[in-house]
Amino acid sequence: MSLSKPSGSKRKITDEHRIFQEKWELEFFCCEVKEKIICLICNSTIGVSKLYNIKRHYEQHKTKFDQYEGLLRREKLKELKSKLKNQQLMFTRPMQENESAVRASYALSEMIAKHSKPFTEGEFVKQCLVKAAEIVSPGSVKAFQNISLSRNTVAERITDIAGNLSDQMKTKAISFTAFSIACDESTDVCGVAQLAVFLRAVDEEFNIYEELLELVPLHDTTTGEDIFNAVYELLQKYNLQLSQLSSVATDGAPSMTGVNNGFIKLLQMKTRELCRDKPDFHHIHCIIHQEVLCSKVIKMERVLKAVKKTINFIRSRGLNQRQFTDFLRDLESEYCGLPYYTEVRWLSCSSVLD
Repeated sequence: MSLSKPSGSKRKITDEHRIFQEKWELEFFCCEVKEKIICLICNSTIGVSKLYNIKRHYEQHKTKFDQYEGLLRREKLKELKSKLKNQQLMFTRPMQENESAVRASYALSEMIAKHSKPFTEGEFVKQCLVKAAEIVSPGSVKAFQNISLSRNTVAERITDIAGNLSDQMKTKAISFTAFSIACDESTDVCGVAQLAVFLRAVDEEFNIYEELLELVPLHDTTTGEDIFNAVYELLQKYNLQLSQLSSVATDGAPSMTGVNNGFIKLLQMKTRELCRDKPDFHHIHCIIHQEVLCSKVIKMERVLKAVKKTINFIRSRGLNQRQFTDFLRDLESEYCGLPYYTEVRWLSCSSVLD
């Protein structure tokens, strides 16, 4: 007679669905915390929610705690449960304070970035917060001291925020049905060419998104091919398909609008290669320069000539500028100086005439 083989799968404790009974709290001084049985006497964990296991564990403390009966036993249970709760709060409160300090660090780092302040400003901001807390709420000083705002920390926080925004944009880009970009290249104070790429997109529910997609540094040349490679790599990074590109706005620089090797020409060639049935996207010239042409048609030269001559006389010499500034202060003027007039920025004409 052959014996049957035992089943290969063993029954797990979690499959037994054992339920902790409330009467065990008073009887054995234990309680259930997050599906675990905790002994209120020694704070140890009892493996299985089973009467035999709980009773066997209580036997170790029986001689000392069996003396509590009736109302006295209930008071002792209440005391032990309160003690356990306080112990848990001792660990929970520092975690909550630490989490609040990290959140405050991120919020302040975001403000520093938005206002283009140096990363070292974080340490000064922290000193201000601690000083204010010492006067307003002395008991909260330690909480403000826990906020990390060192230069390296602020840099890391801003990098994390930028990465999170980038991830959000990648997620949103999946639902875009059409988008357009605007590209502008300029040199920063360090002599590095920076390519700013702006995005305007619409999704299936007609929600409009307008964002600075990214600021791309161009450390070498800034030819049309360099700009095209940077923009195309950026579109791939955010999963933006050329088949959904509707228009591109640029200025009139040769690297942007060159007939043979300009950025627009190379982007059109790439679009035709990948999307043969798609019509070419629209190319829009930078509006600012068109407004400059409008200012030429208005014939304001007679007025602006005298204004520019006066401004150049004042701003070209330090003595004249200082005397003019003192003159404005004596008059209690709203402004304390004069801006330079530039041909390219048509909007500066309004500022100068004010």
